[in-house]
Amino acid sequence: APKTDKDSHFFADLGGFEIGASGMQGWRLEQEDAHIVAAMPSQPDHVMVAVFDGHGGAGSSAWASKNLVEILEARKEWKEYTAGGDKAKNLGLLCEALRNAFLDADVALRSFQGSGHPEADTSGCTAVVCMVTPDTIVCANAGDSRAVLATNGKTKEMSYDHKPFDNPERMRIEKAGGTVQFNRVDGDLAVSRAF
Repeated sequence: APKTDKDSHFFADLGGFEIGASGMQGWRLEQEDAHIVAAMPSQPDHVMVAVFDGHGGAGSSAWASKNLVEILEARKEWKEYTAGGDKAKNLGLLCEALRNAFLDADVALRSFQGSGHPEADTSGCTAVVCMVTPDTIVCANAGDSRAVLATNGKTKEMSYDHKPFDNPERMRIEKAGGTVQFNRVDGDLAVSRAF
């Protein structure tokens, strides 16, 4: 039977927001998902809200939730963005910082997985990250974890699912030497991007 107990957390007054998170294990042998709700250390009025959907274990999602803030803070684009005067004009730097932090996280996670550390496993995880600034929300994602903004009864998609059967993803997979069979990467993976 699925485990339907919910693990819920409430984060009051974080960057002026009230944020909640709730997860359920379901049919999996262990909870494979993780999240981040954190004010950025170097920019406390910026809040990172992220969900990591683990696939094949909990190690990658747990690792990402513990390390992504630090990885983003180390990016030169983040440092340039936070040092700049008008952050609204420098949103391109924030977007690049998030994109490159995803790439850095992927490399660092692979290294961690090969380190023999007892918490390392061979899992992967999708990611959806929203950086909430005082006047903007910037979203980055890899895989099919999804962000939707809802206000006044209307919704706006903030992310785009990466599915192997979409033409741009299929072409990228095939260019890298893979195949798409049964709408899955190499007939196995249902998402085409992940950590």
